[in-house]
Formats: sequence, C-alpha cells, structure tokens
Amino acid sequence: MLAYVVNAPYDGNLCERETPRIAADEVLVRVRAASVCHSDLDIIEGRRVHSLTLPVILGHEFAGEIIETGADIKDLKIGMAVGCECIIWCGRCRACLAGDTSRCENFNELGTMRDGGFAEYAAVPSHMVHRLRGLPADEASNLEPAGNGFHAAEACGIREGDAVAVIGPGPIGLYAMQCAALYKPDKLIMAGTRKNRLETAKLLGATHTVNVSETDAYKSIIDITEGKGADRVIQCATTPEANALAVKILGSNSVLAMEGYGGGTLNMAFNDFLQKPVSILGVTGVSHRHFKETLAAAESGKIKIAPVITHRFPLCKIEEAFKLMKDKNANAIKIVINP
Repeated sequence: MLAYVVNAPYDGNLCERETPRIAADEVLVRVRAASVCHSDLDIIEGRRVHSLTLPVILGHEFAGEIIETGADIKDLKIGMAVGCECIIWCGRCRACLAGDTSRCENFNELGTMRDGGFAEYAAVPSHMVHRLRGLPADEASNLEPAGNGFHAAEACGIREGDAVAVIGPGPIGLYAMQCAALYKPDKLIMAGTRKNRLETAKLLGATHTVNVSETDAYKSIIDITEGKGADRVIQCATTPEANALAVKILGSNSVLAMEGYGGGTLNMAFNDFLQKPVSILGVTGVSHRHFKETLAAAESGKIKIAPVITHRFPLCKIEEAFKLMKDKNANAIKIVINP
C-alpha cells in the first residue's frame, strides 16, 4: 500500500508498505479521508519529539470503512463506515476509569507512536472506531480536532448569556466557537489575524470578529463586552501574544481554557487572579466520550465541519498539501487527504 512515512526529522516520504495485519481485537480500515494537523508538520520538521516513535506512518485524524475484522470482533461489520479515535486507551488505568481516556496512563497514539492514517489502510483497535450514520468521510476525519474544540468549550463552563471570546480561528478554534454557541452565550467573539478565517467564523456563528493585526484587540473586546471583559475565554492560538491577550481580556468571575500551546509562560498579576477571581484550565486531548458526543453533534448538524475544509489532495500529492499548509497566504484552513 502507499503510505507517507517519517523516518527522522526532515526525512519523510511516500513509499510502499505492507498492508497491516490486524490483531484479534482490531479492524482493518480502508482510509477514505485523513486530515492534516499542524502537529504533523511539527513532526516532519523536528519540533515535536515527545510521544513519538519513528519511523511511523503519519496521520492521526482519519476515517474510512472496515474491510476486515479480527477474530474477537462481534459488533462491527465489513463495509461499515467509521470514524477513528487516535489515542489508544487501555480502559483499565485510573484515568480511563475516570472517563479521561485521553490521559491514559498507558498512552499510545495512531499517527505518532504507531502507524496512522496517511496510508491506504490502517489497523485500528475496535474500541476506537465509531460507526458513521451519514457523516461523509472527509468530515469524519475532522472529528478529532472538532473533539478538541468540544472539550475546550465544555471545560470552561459557559453559561447562557455569557460573553465568550475565542482566540485563534484555526480548525480547533472554529470548532470550539461552534461548540461554545451551543450554550447560548450573548456574545461570541472570535479574534485572529487571517481575514478568510475570521470570515468563516462569522459564517459559523460569531457575533463579533476582531482582526488582531488591524486593531487594538484588547480595546475592541473590552468595548464589545461593554467594559466588563469576557466571562469565558478559549485560547486556541499558538503564540505568546495570544496567551497575553487571553489573560488581559478576562472579566470578573471568569474562566480561561488554554487549548493552544504558545510556549513561554502565562503571566498574570496575582491580585487579579485572586480578586477577579479567575480560573485557568489546561485542555488537551479528546476522550472517548468527547469523540462520541462530537460525532453526534456533527451528524445532527449542531456543528458544521464542511465549511472548515478548504482543500483536498490525493495521497500521492500529500507533500503539496504540506507546502500549502505552511503558506499563510494560501487561505487554507483544513486540508483533507483522500488516499
């Protein structure tokens, strides 16, 4: 089968690999769609070294159809369309038993530590596949980033009538914003630097957008919130400047959910932290429950995935997709690979 393999930093290529052999508790998925994540570029270019086993077939966001089932599989059938979780969770450790499967103490992951979905076929443990009931494969390949957005919106406890600000209109930020809208905030603000992404945010339900590169974002958000600041902030961008803005716009009795990794430190005056007061949460990963609930929201139309997908490439042109993703002037948001 054709697959994209990373052997070492700056040593990735398309090559022929053997079709995976599945264990008794696994299914073989014919990959129909796999989405490109920025972390894929981080692996290719050597910025990500944690939770990584090389060589590996990249691709942790994918969907397809089952073409073979292991000997122990009873409830999954050949021909079934499925979306696939990427985190391999054990179901036995303290984190899994608490429902936080994304923090499994025996953590493993498709596409980073074990072969993933930038290939024609992928072997997937059966407890990680979810039957699709009408959701197209291209959209189902986005359930992992959409699940991150779902997790962030849920974690910060949005109340009806709140002023919610989302920073970073990348795929996860756009999904987080849509999930935040389900809680009926009064104001739903998206802040970012790219015009096409802010336009997409408006299309998907933002009541206000703020172009950080063209205006004083702090002043704009304070004005939008009538001087009060945001009740809930979801930070999905990857710069220290976004972190600083997130802290600055927090109102009283507010919550900041940190989903994006901007590096550096998060700086806040201790008196502000106590007297506002402020709660700060780190949010990462998609649990089994989050994946299921995100799938249900997508299939019911409560969140929309199609507008976030801007480009598609066949697997044989995946390196063109990587180049496009690095071009900030290309207006790409989410790129899907169709093996």
